[in-house]
Amino acid sequence: MPASIVRVVRLVGWIALLGSCGVVVAVVVVEAAAGPEIGQRLWPTPRLWRYFFTTLWMSAATVVMALLLALPAAYALIRAPHGWQRRWLLALCVIPLLTMPSTFAYAWLIVATDRGAVLRSVLNTLGLNAVGVEPLRAAWVLAVWLWPIPALVLAAAFRYMGAGAYRLACMDASPRRAFVVGALPVMRGPLIAACAIVFILAAIDTTVAPLMNASDVWAVEMLACAKIAGKYSRPAAYLFWQAWPMLAVTAGLVLAALPGLRQMAGWASESDVSAQSDRPSAGSGAWVVSVVLATGMIVAPILIFAFAMAGRRYTAAESFAAAFGTLRVAGVPTLIVALSAAAAAMAVAVALLDEPNWPRPLRVASAIGVGVVLLIAVLPPPLIAETLVAFFSNEHISKASGWNVYDNTPITWIAAMVARFAFIPVCLVRLLNRRIPRDLTDQALSDGANRIERLSCARLPMMWRPLLAAGVAVAGLSLSEVAAAGLVQPTQWLGGSLAVYVDWQMHYGRHNQTIALSLIMMAMGIVAALLLPLLVSRRR
Repeated sequence: MPASIVRVVRLVGWIALLGSCGVVVAVVVVEAAAGPEIGQRLWPTPRLWRYFFTTLWMSAATVVMALLLALPAAYALIRAPHGWQRRWLLALCVIPLLTMPSTFAYAWLIVATDRGAVLRSVLNTLGLNAVGVEPLRAAWVLAVWLWPIPALVLAAAFRYMGAGAYRLACMDASPRRAFVVGALPVMRGPLIAACAIVFILAAIDTTVAPLMNASDVWAVEMLACAKIAGKYSRPAAYLFWQAWPMLAVTAGLVLAALPGLRQMAGWASESDVSAQSDRPSAGSGAWVVSVVLATGMIVAPILIFAFAMAGRRYTAAESFAAAFGTLRVAGVPTLIVALSAAAAAMAVAVALLDEPNWPRPLRVASAIGVGVVLLIAVLPPPLIAETLVAFFSNEHISKASGWNVYDNTPITWIAAMVARFAFIPVCLVRLLNRRIPRDLTDQALSDGANRIERLSCARLPMMWRPLLAAGVAVAGLSLSEVAAAGLVQPTQWLGGSLAVYVDWQMHYGRHNQTIALSLIMMAMGIVAALLLPLLVSRRR
């Protein structure tokens, strides 16, 4: 890649970073430093405390169920040989993360409310449709969405931490027992980090709980607060002081995850210590069981949607025709925003690249930028969205009448997606940067290459495929984002968010068009997930 293009990309990356994460940090700090809004109660009401504790136990249940689903897949990833078997299982693990979580919830809702469904009778017998267990149902749906996180983290941790303990334990135990009693204790740091990530994502999700009739949770309350925050002179401060209990929990979880995150960051400078001889043939029982379970969790919503669409008032052809009509209105702007956010996030990752022999101020600035990106990634989406709205709708940027940035451009929407998901390419590129051979950059330095030329000729050529894969992930997540997009989508641009439209329609009833749109959204997530293992395959 020419050095001149790298300079432009880095400039764009810094602009995108400052216009998204930088805006969020600056506005929150400035507004929240002045304290709560006039008349705002700092101590939550008993109702909010009830929402808070409901969210805590729902998120904890999500972690437990996600781990139960993840352990077989992690074991299969560890034991599977490199090749199509491993890539297939990796794709199955990524698909849920790139799929709208509300599609899983909507499938459950169809089953739970269909009077003639056999599955509904089973759920009634098990007590899962009873009053009072709504948060537990939401936890199950969230676990079906988030289980790939601990599975992928454990599989990676085994390669760099647990392989030695596993081989020693295999001398006295079966492979499965060796994995549980030998490898898992050694990998507790990354495992705690993965559990913290799952807990945070479950706690801040605003789409699953309402569909499970569990609206009495903190995230839904914060979304309601975000819609009225604009009435206050400092909307970001209002939301910050409303959300401080959950922010405190998030901060505690991040601190608990730091040791594991440091260990995971250290993998980039270590060699792969897992032994290929420990891997059985592709027909391993663990691999087969994991593929069946993962495929079942993905195929089940598709089958439920297909059966729900059959026999309805409108045919499948009519339903999909109406869905494609909606795609023309909301799909095109959503795709534009998703691709723009992916490009901006990749540019941010390139902008934050550095190397040891760079001047200290540049390395410090890069480290601060990475810290800001990671900080914003764990904030509640309504707080991010409302902060960006407060900034871009400011009278100094957007005039109340006529053309303005907030109402007539997707800039606020794109900035929200970058703030939410830029951590993916940033973390990936920072980790890969440590794997670049030092001899390669030293040779470029001895040849007289400046720092931009070393990036363009020695570093980026070795990481452009994983960077592109991270961009695909950002685009997929941006396509299915609801919580932030619903607050930042412009009112006078091409159209609104497709994911927000689908989520709204889910609350209005079991319409065939909504089911068709849900199937289309799932198809887009599946296509994106199938691309990722090809881009980051071991050979490449």
